[in-house]
Amino acid sequence: MMGISSESKTVTAMGIVWRNPNQVRRNRRRHSVERAGEHAIYLQQEFVQDGELGHWATISGFEVVPGGRAA
Repeated sequence: MMGISSESKTVTAMGIVWRNPNQVRRNRRRHSVERAGEHAIYLQQEFVQDGELGHWATISGFEVVPGGRAA
């Protein structure tokens, strides 16, 4: 709620008059790093909606190794 004051010192309350019938879609993403020995695997996943349910889909992943470009 929000109040607006005027010169007469009264407060008018404001509210939501219209709601959007279409839900706002938020792209839910998560990332993880799995370490194994001297290397690590970085995964980025996004939640994909399938009707009533959904699942996590991998959208990118790469392996991190020691040594940089020389490896």
